[in-house]
Amino acid sequence: MKLIAVDPDLLDVSDELTRSGSAKQFEERLKASIEEIGLVEPLKVAPMPSGRYLVVDGTMRSRAIAAIRKSDPAAFRSIPAYVTNYEHRYEIRFQTDIYQDLLPSQLATLVEHLHRAEKVRKVDIARYIGVSPATLRNYTGLWRMVQRGGHFARIVELMDVGVVPSSNPYAWLRLSVAGVREVLNLHFAQGDPLESWIDGQVNAARQGTATRYTTEYVETTTGGLDARFYREDAEMRSVKRDLGLMKGQGAAADKLPIPETTNGRDVRVAVRHLKTVVDESPDLVLQTAARSLRTYLK
Repeated sequence: MKLIAVDPDLLDVSDELTRSGSAKQFEERLKASIEEIGLVEPLKVAPMPSGRYLVVDGTMRSRAIAAIRKSDPAAFRSIPAYVTNYEHRYEIRFQTDIYQDLLPSQLATLVEHLHRAEKVRKVDIARYIGVSPATLRNYTGLWRMVQRGGHFARIVELMDVGVVPSSNPYAWLRLSVAGVREVLNLHFAQGDPLESWIDGQVNAARQGTATRYTTEYVETTTGGLDARFYREDAEMRSVKRDLGLMKGQGAAADKLPIPETTNGRDVRVAVRHLKTVVDESPDLVLQTAARSLRTYLK
């Protein structure tokens, strides 16, 4: 499927292609997420004879963007979207539903099977199921957590039922086995026996009564631990922490020194190469990813 940038004013939605029963709370969380980090997964659209585009997949995302543009008309002047065939709109929509109905761990296992056993490139898998490369990378992270077993795999169980967000597996993967136990005991179970707490949260989630933790909470609780709780060495974590400070402080970041190297690699060279990708790549998703990483490194 070809990726294009489409004018949001040219999008049409159809009740026939809209998922029924979407909760208002979910739509509000989706809108807040898009406002904070942008549109992670491109829409799927089909061109019509009128010159407009029918939203085949991503109706709630398009409505969230429309709501954002009501208060900020300058936002989202264009939206990344995969172009699909209008005649195949129902087939594509239902095919997407099949993937969306899989649990995060199931989709992660499917992605790795297609890549390893069937030799399908991950970039092609991402395009086929209509997700961004960054989202597909998260599925790889989930698969790695399952492979590590122990409490890493148990966290994936919590992700499957929505207690812990599945969008940041690498926050957990940076931890050692002891680090995972430390975070779960101190900030999640809070004194309860760990295995019993996990079982209780899974059961409560299935009944709709579990506590649901945010991405920000996971990032905070898995960060700033003692060095012995991480898998990387202290020097690499220090570089990443400095880069994170530069990203978060905006204008104040100019006062922080830019590291010339990270683990032997020249950051300035990386920034130049990323600029080339931004300027010359025909892939909009790749452009966006390169632009974000370049901003992060500068």
